[in-house]
Amino acid sequence: MNKLSMVSLSALLTLAILSSACDGGASGPTSATPTAPTPPAVVSYILSGAISEMTATGSAPIEGARVAETGSGRTAVTGFDGLYSIPGLSAMSRSISVTKWGYDAETRTVTMSSDTQLDIRLNRVASYILSGVVFEITATGRVPIEGVEVYCDSCGSPVGHTFVYTDANGFYSLAWAMNGAHPLFVTKAGYEISDPTGKLRDANGRISATVRGDTRFDIELARR
Repeated sequence: MNKLSMVSLSALLTLAILSSACDGGASGPTSATPTAPTPPAVVSYILSGAISEMTATGSAPIEGARVAETGSGRTAVTGFDGLYSIPGLSAMSRSISVTKWGYDAETRTVTMSSDTQLDIRLNRVASYILSGVVFEITATGRVPIEGVEVYCDSCGSPVGHTFVYTDANGFYSLAWAMNGAHPLFVTKAGYEISDPTGKLRDANGRISATVRGDTRFDIELARR
């Protein structure tokens, strides 16, 4: 074999080797792994505001008012400054209710598309004064008793649970009494409510006063 033929054969072998390497060693293009779509971010907003009432001296905050978003059940209670805040609400129309003992309930509808302020003014429920004299019957007649504690759970200050004490004339007075029956605890050491029939006091030892507008309700005690 001449020199030229040997060169040609060598070139052919080189081409064959290269061709084989290309066919067996190289891989075709790979498919990209599909990426799961990113879920949209959940957007929520804050509903906040102030709950107040109008008084003789102007607007005043109401502490302890309950503000409720009726759809989600989320609630907030106002602080001493009357402010509330309910976070985590989505964009939609919502019904908001505000309640507090001694005030008319209020309901508002608000459409939220951003953080929203909703101020609400409440009106007090009509209330009256429950008052009277605590006394005892002695040999000389009816005598007022000073220093008697009269406790009303459902009347008194705007939140109820009020204690008052009779003065030297045996007089007591409870504001914020609404129409209806109000059980009263009436106590003083050495005395009890006079109840000869056993029908005036309930099982807890209370006597009930029925309010119809401003009401006078005198209470007789007897010495033990």
